[in-house]
Amino acid sequence: MNARELIAIGSGLVIAVFLAGCMVFTISMLGIPGHPAVPMSPPVNTGPSTDLAAYDRTITLDVLLPASPVTVPLYRVVSVEQYSAGTGTALTVKKEIPAVGEAPGLAEKALVAYGGLPADAVLERTEQVFMKKYNLMTETVEEQYPQYTQVIYRQYVNGSPVMNSGLSVLLGEGGELLDISKDWSTLAPAGEVPVISAEEAMEKLRARDLLRPIQSSLDGYHITRVQSGYYVRAFDTRFPYAPGPETPPDTVIPVWIFYGFKPGTDLDPFPLLINATRG
Repeated sequence: MNARELIAIGSGLVIAVFLAGCMVFTISMLGIPGHPAVPMSPPVNTGPSTDLAAYDRTITLDVLLPASPVTVPLYRVVSVEQYSAGTGTALTVKKEIPAVGEAPGLAEKALVAYGGLPADAVLERTEQVFMKKYNLMTETVEEQYPQYTQVIYRQYVNGSPVMNSGLSVLLGEGGELLDISKDWSTLAPAGEVPVISAEEAMEKLRARDLLRPIQSSLDGYHITRVQSGYYVRAFDTRFPYAPGPETPPDTVIPVWIFYGFKPGTDLDPFPLLINATRG
């Protein structure tokens, strides 16, 4: 038998095996009577992807919604006082900085040279700020060095905070004024305006219908505080605004403020603003 004959026989065997395999596969798939079907393993249902299951797209309300008025007083902006000044040394390490309890009193003394604390100012937050030495291996702070104590005031009208109208003071050693930043509005009454309820505002929040859109995602957010307030947009062109009822540019917008955070990413609750004007 020569080489050509051997090649022909080998090729024939390969084709025969292939055809036989195809017949067995077809029979098993069709379940032809008289031929036991080859059992096919059903697809394993592993459930939703672990990554998708862990990714929370909801906004969770952790508090009760407050009572909702039908109307609220409306205000217009008469003027805005904006200025900032500083020594340029706020970020340097200090020997000591004021304690949280004494800082507001020191801030008021420092503000005398700048016209004093506005009558409609309310203390919002006081905190000490440190430069920290962080160990990446142990994920702990090994050392911290004092930089400044910050005192923040918020303007209030009708018992509600006015967002985008505030005052920040940074204090150093011995209560030294390191930096001051002020955006403060003088307001005047402008009648009454109907507003949506807190429940309606929550639905707008779930629909991501914010007065001032933010860049980060709201997926997985937890809302820890809800209150009514106002937002000053006069002379503020830094941010786009969501469509809503038309109001004059010098009018303060009634808002519902939802303070929220995303577990594992945020340290302090962030204010999310919903236009409360009914229109």
